[in-house]
Amino acid sequence: MELHKWGSSHPELASNILGDYEFENPIETKTLGVSWKSQEDCFIFKIAVELKDSYTKRCVLSTIARLFDPLGLLGPVVARAKIFMQSLWSLKIDWIDKLPSERAKEWHRFLEDFNSVRSICIGRCIVHPQATRVELHCFADASEKCYGAVIYCRSQSPDGATTVKLVTSKSRVAPVKSVTMPQLELCAAVLLAKLMKRVETALQMKTPPCTCGVTRLLS
Repeated sequence: MELHKWGSSHPELASNILGDYEFENPIETKTLGVSWKSQEDCFIFKIAVELKDSYTKRCVLSTIARLFDPLGLLGPVVARAKIFMQSLWSLKIDWIDKLPSERAKEWHRFLEDFNSVRSICIGRCIVHPQATRVELHCFADASEKCYGAVIYCRSQSPDGATTVKLVTSKSRVAPVKSVTMPQLELCAAVLLAKLMKRVETALQMKTPPCTCGVTRLLS
């Protein structure tokens, strides 16, 4: 199998590889809507959205489908879009029908705000290179519309400096049927537990110190 593309944030490694192969080290490498800037070693998002005078349910779903965010780095943005899509189902309109005026304005405002996502730059490295202590800080919460979980990594360097980085997040839209807040908070706690297990496996960490913010469930 031949290697067709190569990208590295390490100058020495990139120069050695490029010396043996006729490849260029791209400044940006894009995969499934997420772009990686090798020089800054960070993730950026370049998802094109189109502003229109009117929108249909099919148009909304098409836009949401392009918000591919496997790591949950845009969790609040994606959750807001999912909540809006769920609200459209209650209208019982056809896929090609235009959205009511108020809903169309709401979606238009969302798309205008979405352009600010282009300015977000999230570092790929989440642990300090010389960390003496690494902790996972995990939080879960719920509202009437959705519930979610998020995990941060806190690492401490030898000189005592502390770095906190976003690792991942996950959100779910609340069911349409009536559900109590304690039930939604329990769903958030379960979601967080599964997310913690995935992170521990992915980072190959043997039960790192974890701080979980689910105090309301324990009260």
